[in-house]
Amino acid sequence: MNEIKGFVGSLAASRDAQEGPMLQEDRVREILSRLERGEGVKSIARTLGVDRKTIKRWRRLGGWQPRVRGARRRGLDAFGAFLEKRSPEVGWNGAVLLREVQGLGFAGGYLQVQRFVRPLRDAKRWAAVATVCFETEPGRQAQVDYGQLRVWIAEQVERVHLFVFTLGYSLRLFVHASRDERLASLLGGHEQAFRHFGGVPLEGLYDNPRTVTLGREAGRVRPLLSRSARVSGGCGNLS
Repeated sequence: MNEIKGFVGSLAASRDAQEGPMLQEDRVREILSRLERGEGVKSIARTLGVDRKTIKRWRRLGGWQPRVRGARRRGLDAFGAFLEKRSPEVGWNGAVLLREVQGLGFAGGYLQVQRFVRPLRDAKRWAAVATVCFETEPGRQAQVDYGQLRVWIAEQVERVHLFVFTLGYSLRLFVHASRDERLASLLGGHEQAFRHFGGVPLEGLYDNPRTVTLGREAGRVRPLLSRSARVSGGCGNLS
């Protein structure tokens, strides 16, 4: 019995050290009820496996209160106006934007810039889609893009990358979830899309992913593709 009590006490200390999930309302009510009946803090902590500091905190508050999280300020927020204006001018090139904001005093890295710019790029793209109807003849072209979602898997939030393959004529979609957006995942998504639709379009339309292009040089896209590939504007057309 003594070994069990010691083990529970260890769990409580570990949970507090790791800032585990906040106690639910019913647990807090039980703590306050025990305190009202005269039960000691140490006894409650041992019985419920809760740190004594946590019990004292709820006794001081007098009742359960949900934690209010303030808006988290990102390091790039100070450069938001600059990025909104500059991003379209450089074709949403993260490497160029990183170099420029670092010159303005930003101390972060490439992924932070990429995460900040992505919703700006997506919003502009969807605005264009909402106002411009772009169609091709059947079998001519498909557009390939990625989206992201956060989903609960077991007790952990995971980021899921969605490969989206859209036919230009019918606008039919094929979506495949993967762990990342690397070349193997990109090629795997294409293979599954081809099997799903039972064929291969003549062209693929891409928005400068790093798995397809080498960036820009003198304002032009450098393709990471075979000689039969053509690159025009901001997107690569595979033929």
